[in-house]
Amino acid sequence: MRTVKRKILIVSIILIALVGTFFYENNRGIDAEVLKVQPVTVTRTFKEEGQVIPAVEYSVHSLQAGEIVKLNVEEGQQVKAGDILALLNSKELEFQLKQLQAELKSLRGEEAKAFQKPLDSEIKSQELLVEQARHDLTILENDFKRMEKLYSEGAVTLKEYENARNMMETAKINLQRQQEALKLLYESRNPTGESRQYYSGRAEALQSQIDLLKYRIERCRITSPVDGIVADLTVKQGDVVNPGSRLMKIFQKGEYLVEVFVPADSAPDIADGMKVKLIQERKSENLIFDGVVEKVAPTAVEKISSLGLEEQRVKVTVKPLAPQNLQLIPGTVLDVEFTTDKREGVLAVPKTALFPYENGDAVWVVEGKRAKVRPVKTGFESESLAVIEEGLKKGDLVILNPQLAGLKEGRKIRVK
Repeated sequence: MRTVKRKILIVSIILIALVGTFFYENNRGIDAEVLKVQPVTVTRTFKEEGQVIPAVEYSVHSLQAGEIVKLNVEEGQQVKAGDILALLNSKELEFQLKQLQAELKSLRGEEAKAFQKPLDSEIKSQELLVEQARHDLTILENDFKRMEKLYSEGAVTLKEYENARNMMETAKINLQRQQEALKLLYESRNPTGESRQYYSGRAEALQSQIDLLKYRIERCRITSPVDGIVADLTVKQGDVVNPGSRLMKIFQKGEYLVEVFVPADSAPDIADGMKVKLIQERKSENLIFDGVVEKVAPTAVEKISSLGLEEQRVKVTVKPLAPQNLQLIPGTVLDVEFTTDKREGVLAVPKTALFPYENGDAVWVVEGKRAKVRPVKTGFESESLAVIEEGLKKGDLVILNPQLAGLKEGRKIRVK
């Protein structure tokens, strides 16, 4: 009997201890970090790396093949519009030019000589030569007729007959030559349109070749198209370049853009005039300033990701609205943050505060200083926040860590 009473006493003590411990734990409470629900603005954003580029930039190309005999600039040098940046070897072209100029000069002299008016005495002398040639031909024609008759009668040999005929033919040719010479003298006194057109056409052809060579020689002088700074210099003195070879770039200091390639599936959410955030890393702290989308490319291009994968990307050009004291450097990179959607005046909690509950979501809230599960309906989400459409109201206290040790329904909560 005494043993039974002792067992009952021990069990009672244990039960009292357990009940005491339960009430102690519940009333002792746990520390929890909470969020007081208030209307906020939730934005959906994404970041991509962009590169600073000059707003005004010109590529300088060689328009002529040749060796660079003189390079007058170096990387980073400031130049003025019209400054000679480089010279190509033009000696061969200059020799060709001199040859054509000499040919044109010779043609002008030939033309002047051809159109020089002859003296009256020269014409008179040539007329006499024509008359003499005509007289000689008449005599030789009569001799040939007589010789032809004698030959038919057998009175002269074949050789004598052929000699008479040859002398007559020679006289005919001589008369023709003298007549042509007289005609040229008459024409030189009053040149025909055909003669002048002949010399004019040859002169125009030579002049066109001369002008072309001068143009090609001029293109051996490579000049700066604008005031600016030399960048991306790809050649050195002594290099041989081809037509179209890019030699350098000239950019104007002070105006810059940011070029960024975004995933093709994100491009439809970006439009001209959209505001963005630009983030430049600094040693002390990141510098954040605004920008505005200036242009979205109409087509996508293939880009290789950092993982070596091919991606479809769309180029977006952003105009930075940087502070006046901020010096942007072409070629440097910075982050571009795009805001593609926004909800204002909504109730939202960190997505890490949510947990699965009865085929939906729930959060832990503090009611009467004790923990309670509150089912909620979520809607729009950003990278870190979820909008609560149903289940919470302004002023509710939401426990941020649903995995907090000791957290359970009815547990006393000490708000941090």
